[in-house]
Amino acid sequence: MSNRKDRHGPGEVIAVDRNYVPMQECSRRHAIRAVAAGRAWVLDAASLERRAELAEVIELIVFPHAAACNESKFLMGRLERRVRKRDGHVCQYEGCSHKATTVDHVIPLCQGGQNTWQNLVACCLACNQKKGGRTPEQAGMKLKRAPKGPRAHLFERFEELLKRASSAA
Repeated sequence: MSNRKDRHGPGEVIAVDRNYVPMQECSRRHAIRAVAAGRAWVLDAASLERRAELAEVIELIVFPHAAACNESKFLMGRLERRVRKRDGHVCQYEGCSHKATTVDHVIPLCQGGQNTWQNLVACCLACNQKKGGRTPEQAGMKLKRAPKGPRAHLFERFEELLKRASSAA
């Protein structure tokens, strides 16, 4: 989540598609513009029902004509750069603080691993060569954190928002 605060109100707004699947985070300003243009509706987080008016706090909007794309579309083009960016350009193996220059398959392709967000991590060349065609456990190496998809944080925020709203209601 971005730490940036919009000048028209605090925080980021979660935009969901017609099936209530989180698509992206947007600024409050962008959300108000989409609602004013009729492209989106403001949702009550507790009941997931459409609100008739713009409230002071907007946390959730729905784009009724949109459908979220699946995670595999995020893998298209410049995959290595996106994985390194997700991991902060730091090697993801414990005990190493070098700059990540390569991308490693946690479960190697030769052992049935796939090109998915959950199986790719940024790492330095030395760690990549040390691990080779083995899993981290087989190589005696440990990941700093489990790799996640690009929208995993968005789903976590969406769940937190729903829990907070239902407990307040």
